[in-house]
Amino acid sequence: MYGNVARNTASLIKMILVVVVFGLFIYLFTIAFVTQDFFWFKKGFAEKPFRVVVYHQGLRIEYRSGQPGYELLASAIQQSLDSGVVRQSGIGLGEQTLYEAKTKYTTVEAYFLQPVKLHANFYTGHPTQMLFPITGRHSELSVVFLGDHGEYWVNGPVLRDMQPIRDALVQLNIPLE
Repeated sequence: MYGNVARNTASLIKMILVVVVFGLFIYLFTIAFVTQDFFWFKKGFAEKPFRVVVYHQGLRIEYRSGQPGYELLASAIQQSLDSGVVRQSGIGLGEQTLYEAKTKYTTVEAYFLQPVKLHANFYTGHPTQMLFPITGRHSELSVVFLGDHGEYWVNGPVLRDMQPIRDALVQLNIPLE
């Protein structure tokens, strides 16, 4: 009689273990399917932009590889993206906001030669351009707007750390007012 109880208990534990493992697999696979990224949990961002544009109160400064300031900004952008994503922002970038970001505030725009992947537990697409509001609207969120072909998508990710970009701008004598 006691043998049946032990056997039933072992079977129950095995069944619970199988259900938990299967549930975990379904959870992880669902996120991978929705994000279209089987490595959504992976941290890190290795790509550097080929061109960086800084907008400061209507002034447009472009940095390309080999020019002074490019390496500092490109590394800062890579470091900020490498710090990881906290969450979705839930906001978009309207025409007026984009216009003000480029003419009224300090904003950094990065362009990549190939589509890049920012790993997150939500879909981030494969952007070729990113816009980082440093001052002005949405700058307090540390959000980066992702886009392609001159347009930015809604629901940009909130980055864990945008301080490297701010520090690089200060080193380039661009005030953060």
